[in-house]
Amino acid sequence: MTLDPRLAIVVEAARSKKAFRIRLLDVQGIATFTDTFAFMSGGSDRQNRAIADAVQDELRTSGERPLSSEGSQNGNWILLDYGDLIVHVMDEDTRRYYNLEELWAQGHELELPPELPPASTSAPTI
Repeated sequence: MTLDPRLAIVVEAARSKKAFRIRLLDVQGIATFTDTFAFMSGGSDRQNRAIADAVQDELRTSGERPLSSEGSQNGNWILLDYGDLIVHVMDEDTRRYYNLEELWAQGHELELPPELPPASTSAPTI
């Protein structure tokens, strides 16, 4: 099963800012207000903001804007609501405390696309 291109964009945007512990949960039929949750962590409030900005920027290029966003002032938990997709960017303490992934554990975890190898900057050998 291949990941929806939109979700792949979210994952790659998050990875571009070194997000870690990225998880996608399909909650269709479980939650009435969304279909998918994206969870990811950053190491600081500044990194969380950079991750959230990257996700918004990449989705904006395909014409999507969040219906709402919260938490960018504080930065320890940023929520981007796209209706059928809700993105949570959290620091580890906040993520452990609220434990949303356990709350939605009935959801189906989606497989992430493989990480692309870093681009080589060395000259090719002849």
